[in-house]
Amino acid sequence: MPRLAKNRISVYLIKSEFHDAESIIDKTDELQEVEIGPGLKLYYGDSHIYRPRWVGNFFGDDVPDEANIFNASSKAILIAEVEIGRATRSFCIPFGQGRHLMQSGVWEECFGLKVTLNTIDPDYLRSIEKTNMSSVPKHANEQISRDGAAADFGIDIEQDLVRAVTGRSKEETFDLMITGKDSLHVSVPVNLNNIKEFLETCFHKSKSNEYKTNFGWIDQISEIRDPQLIETLNSELLGRIVRGDFNRTWMAVPQVIEWDDVSGFKYRDSKKDPEEGDIGLPAFLESLSEEEREKISIDLLKKKKVHCFSASADHILHRWSAYNCVYCEVDLQGNTYLLNNAKWYQIDADFAAEVNAEYERLRDAGSAVSLPECKQEKENDYNIRIAAEEDMCCMDRDNISYGGGYSKIEFCDLLTRDKQLIHVKKYGGSSVLSHLFSQGLVSAEIFLSAADFREKLNEKLEGDYKLVDAAVKPNPAEYEVVYAVISNSESDLELPFFSKVSLRNAKRRLEAFGYSVALQKIQAIEAEEELDESQN
Repeated sequence: MPRLAKNRISVYLIKSEFHDAESIIDKTDELQEVEIGPGLKLYYGDSHIYRPRWVGNFFGDDVPDEANIFNASSKAILIAEVEIGRATRSFCIPFGQGRHLMQSGVWEECFGLKVTLNTIDPDYLRSIEKTNMSSVPKHANEQISRDGAAADFGIDIEQDLVRAVTGRSKEETFDLMITGKDSLHVSVPVNLNNIKEFLETCFHKSKSNEYKTNFGWIDQISEIRDPQLIETLNSELLGRIVRGDFNRTWMAVPQVIEWDDVSGFKYRDSKKDPEEGDIGLPAFLESLSEEEREKISIDLLKKKKVHCFSASADHILHRWSAYNCVYCEVDLQGNTYLLNNAKWYQIDADFAAEVNAEYERLRDAGSAVSLPECKQEKENDYNIRIAAEEDMCCMDRDNISYGGGYSKIEFCDLLTRDKQLIHVKKYGGSSVLSHLFSQGLVSAEIFLSAADFREKLNEKLEGDYKLVDAAVKPNPAEYEVVYAVISNSESDLELPFFSKVSLRNAKRRLEAFGYSVALQKIQAIEAEEELDESQN
């Protein structure tokens, strides 16, 4: 019997609540329907022949009309109903541009990824698409020239959200190379006669827990793209706002900014409105009209802007949607979800509990140094004042040029004679605080490993702050890295979840070097108003 020819196909598993074509495919009334077998229906649209846009854009009228240069578009999608146990599940296999015929949100997320992880050899990966959730989310699609393990891609198992994987299959059913994300992409010897058997195999592979042996960490963070779940979570967010429940819901600056050039924030681009020293959900709600507060919605949050004004020039430095500035944590049906920079994520419950417990231990432990309140000053002004009042060395902005391209490294903001390296930052969103933790880690590591960096540092130090011998590697056990966060909240310091993860990673690396690590809250207070002596 001759072997079947291979076909390159993409497979989507449809969610169990969608059964008929009208709920799966968009505009079925504009498509042709053909039943090609039991439980197999093909939907297709008319193909259109057209001249590519580049012909006219590039060549103008120099290409004659009779030149036979055309594109032809085709789009079709096969819906296969497969009996699995006592249930019937639907799968979609698009052809040509057929995937655009599907309605959004009808397919199971990560179906193809789970099939792939349960099928590939963990040492034979070729490509990984990932998003790192540290200081600034970074998207990357990395490929290697030969088979390798996840470690060869530099995966951070606590901060990388894996979206797609390509690797070598260890099972004959899936042939050699297999790619999985929401959909499954394979070249396999299947056709209309054996497609149902293949789809049933894919389904069982997607439900297997075999992947947890080598890829269990992949479940720790996942982005929510299900429109119905997003709607449910957004409804919970709106309910909290209406009730005034801000315990696990707040606003924060969503990106790293130069605070020293910030004069303040406004929720409307109006000269009449006073500037705020920081952003906050209660103040934002106060800026809305009574009607807007009564009809608060996600669309309104996306429409409303937060304006960040420059201190050195009369213009807006940054402008964000209010929704981008909102942070929210929700526990729902045994799962933990969080809204960060306008996206919802699901966090594995055990992972969340582990991170939160370690954070609380660090927060409650405190530090040997106690930092005074911040009187609504700029970071640099605060550091200068505290250095003078508390007999510390202020190194804020006193950067050291080091390394290729003369990168500028800030050793710390405040240095004590007891060898505390204090890094100060105003409270902000995940990217702001994760950047703080990264800065502390980088400077401490270079201080330990590079004698030439220590020599440059010593040139900036005076008196008994100077190192006795910059050439001698310091003993990290004598130093404490202190992360100090300025916050106007009266409650215990609470950080966004991804910042807690970044802090935990920085803490573990610093402790591996031999440093002690501490976290401290600096209470921000309103500056005391001076009495007008003329009224005395």
